[in-house]
Order: sequence, then structure tokens, then C-alpha cells
Amino acid sequence: MRKQASMPRWPGESHLMAPAWSPAHASLRARHLFSDACNGMLIVSPRGMILEANAAFCRATGYLPAEVRGRTPEFLKSGAYAADFHACLWQSLRNAGIWRGELVTRRKDGSLATDFLTVGAVRNRIGQLTHYICVFSDIEALKERQRRLEKLAYFDSLTGLPNRMLLMDRLGQMCAAAQRHGRQVAVCYLDVDGFKRINDRLGHHVGDSVLVEVARRLNREVRSGDTVARLGGDEFVMLFAEPGTVADIQAVLDRILDSLAAAPLAQEPAGLSASVGVTLFPMDDGCPDTLLRHADTAMYQAKRSGRAAYCFFYPLGGSTPDSDTPFAERRVDFPICS
Repeated sequence: MRKQASMPRWPGESHLMAPAWSPAHASLRARHLFSDACNGMLIVSPRGMILEANAAFCRATGYLPAEVRGRTPEFLKSGAYAADFHACLWQSLRNAGIWRGELVTRRKDGSLATDFLTVGAVRNRIGQLTHYICVFSDIEALKERQRRLEKLAYFDSLTGLPNRMLLMDRLGQMCAAAQRHGRQVAVCYLDVDGFKRINDRLGHHVGDSVLVEVARRLNREVRSGDTVARLGGDEFVMLFAEPGTVADIQAVLDRILDSLAAAPLAQEPAGLSASVGVTLFPMDDGCPDTLLRHADTAMYQAKRSGRAAYCFFYPLGGSTPDSDTPFAERRVDFPICS
């Protein structure tokens, strides 16, 4: 009994010689379907060798038919997948005779594209595997539209910062991580002082440029693991993971307020000022919406104290930081909200 050839590990076995094959083996109708198809197509031998590529595949990838014949699909690898990805693909083919899924591939010029790949096994009348047909549907344009829609859904269109939806998601995740690991999260609600006057005097186009510059300066002063988001208007929120002591938070807020006041913006000779409210989780053990509301309350208290200031919120009936907590230091020249 002849020993059946083992299934290859795609990619691999590029040293094997491709068996004699020609589109002439197929019917005239099948040849036209293959050559004229809008989707890229490959015919692959049972040993994983490319026997033929159609014109759509060559247009999409930049390869000539002669450049792919006799090779394995290894040259299309993007490096975006785990080592066992292709083994799982072939296992699916062995079990079900078909595999479908999204695949990031590399073109001849080195660029990456996302395809929806369908690989099907083709057998003859007596059930012997003769070849595989691979059909590539280019969905890169669809993925790009999806990325744009996600950006509109989760990011502010003016500043590029996360919007409220993404902010609340991140805040929930940060609070959950803080609870698991016994850490803190600082929620800082910032409102630009006198922003309505800038809009009214200089126009909304100037106001927009001010908001973009504020976003840039906030991002510059925080760490890479922190979050700066815009809720709308002139309201921003900063999330500090593992913020340290109150003195550490105050040092960051001082840098932010100094940065806004450092250079004139929007024809404001004194620069900008802002009021900031801060609440600390889990000392303030509320849900994300409650934390944001408490930080907002503290921000308005800072405005009432004279603006260009920050204020910490401590829950009613709760204790303020003492020497035994990570928040041992606090400035006494700002009001404590309760």
C-alpha cells in the first residue's frame, strides 16, 4: 500500500518541486472563473506548494505569477500571528476541509493588508485530495472604515483625545485593577477658566485652537500610562494610575497649571488658567460615574476659591489622609471638599 503524503506545515517545504499542473486540467469555464475572478486566488498542492495564481492576486500583492509558482505561502507572512497559527489553520483543513478567517498579509512592497481568506480542499471522484483553493477577499478598505468609525466613537474629533465613552471604560478598568492590587487612582477634572470669554471675543475657531493646545500641554505633562480625555467644551479629565502621595499629585497639577500660564494663548497676555478637582479611589469608593461627579464638585469648589487652583474631594464622613496612608501630604491652602 502506498504511504499517504503527510500534511505540510504551512509555511514550509519550499524545497519541494511542484508537480506538473496546468489550468488546462480544469474545464474551460473553471479556467475563466479562476483567471477573471475579482478576488485573488491561489491553487496550492497537497504539499503546500503554490501551483497557480490568478491576475487579481498578482495585482493585489505586486507579484508576477512566475514569482509565486513553486513557493509556499510563507512569503505572505506578516509576522502578526503566533507560531502555531498556521498549524491550527491546517488542522482545521484536515478536520473540516475548509478554513475561513481574517488574515493580515504582506505585499511585495512590504506593506500590510487585511484579507478575508477562504481555503477549501478539493478532492477527486474517489476522494483523493488533489489541491487546495485559496480565495483572498481584500477587506482593507472595510477595516479602514471600521477604524475611522471606532475613532469617531471613542475619540474627540477636535483634539484626538479619548472621549467620555472611552474615558469611562478606562476608568472602570483602572479601578478594577486598583482594587485587585491594592493601589490608588486619581481622577482629576479640569475646566479652563474664562473660556467662554475667549470664544465670545475671538471666535470659535480661536477657541478650538486653544482647546487643541490645552490637550497638547496636558498630554505633555502626564505619564504614558495615564489618560487625558476631553468630555466636551473646555472640560478635560485626567486619570493617574498609581499616583503616589498627594504631594506627588500636587506636583503634577502645579506643572500643568504653570504650563497653561507659561505662554500667551489666544491673545491672552497672562496665558490660560484652569481649575481642577481631584478625587482619589478607593478612598472615594464610588463607581466611575460617581467618581467623575465628585471630581467635578471639587473642581467647582476650586473655582469658588479663586480659580487657577485645585481642590481635593473627600467623601462625607470619610477620613482625610493621615501619616499612615499613601496620601500623607496635602496642601492646606486649598479647601477640602466634603
